[in-house]
Amino acid sequence: MPPELVVKTLKEENIHLCGLSALMTTTVVSMEETIKAIRKAGLDVKVWAGGAVMNEEYAEMIGADAYCKDALASVNYAAEFFGTK
Repeated sequence: MPPELVVKTLKEENIHLCGLSALMTTTVVSMEETIKAIRKAGLDVKVWAGGAVMNEEYAEMIGADAYCKDALASVNYAAEFFGTK
């Protein structure tokens, strides 16, 4: 999905938590571009990154607010974020 569309959707739907996942190393560049676009737009959005090719250090390097190693970790992060855990 193009970064511009992600930013547009986050704005229009008033979304405050965005998860990005990469299964191939070639998609990590898009994740970084998307995070940069979100930050440039000045949105109040926390971004977590995960997926088979990600690790905590790389998630931090591309500007993500958090790293989620798998689907369960992302659910737990969302639960903490929304105060339901």
